[in-house]
Amino acid sequence: FDTRNLNFFTNIRPSGALNISISTGFSKRIDYSNMRPGNQFQIIPSVEYKFGTHLITQVGHNFQRMRVSGGRLYTANVSNARLVYQFNKRSFIRTNLQFVDYRYNTALYSNDRDPQSRRLGGQILYSYKVNPQTVFYLGYSSNAIGDQDIGLAQTNRTFFTKIGYAWLP
Repeated sequence: FDTRNLNFFTNIRPSGALNISISTGFSKRIDYSNMRPGNQFQIIPSVEYKFGTHLITQVGHNFQRMRVSGGRLYTANVSNARLVYQFNKRSFIRTNLQFVDYRYNTALYSNDRDPQSRRLGGQILYSYKVNPQTVFYLGYSSNAIGDQDIGLAQTNRTFFTKIGYAWLP
């Protein structure tokens, strides 16, 4: 298959606190489910804003559409929101929220699939750096899925902790 990409990216920082970017792409891609060529369009806008020296917010969206010889194969929308509070040099807390919505043209797939798939995921993470070689993490993660018949239903919850340590000889 012949695959080619044409991408554009622009970024503007109108102030030290605000950063706005947008990425756009046109690509010849492969529909791996049905082994055929397709054309993909993607646009990814994002905004970051710093409220002082401790709080940072980031919001972004990824829109993607793929067309094949029979028409639109799928449309994907992925939205992200992140909030980070930096207590000091050693510790921060971060929250992430992601919503994913896929819409499929089932007539163009050779295998069975639902016409819509949705997911919602969230995470809270606390990090503390004991020293340059040792970091402690404590977090919580939650996920939900749904389709055209069932609204979002929680699939799992996870509490986790991790300690990273670098062994020096």
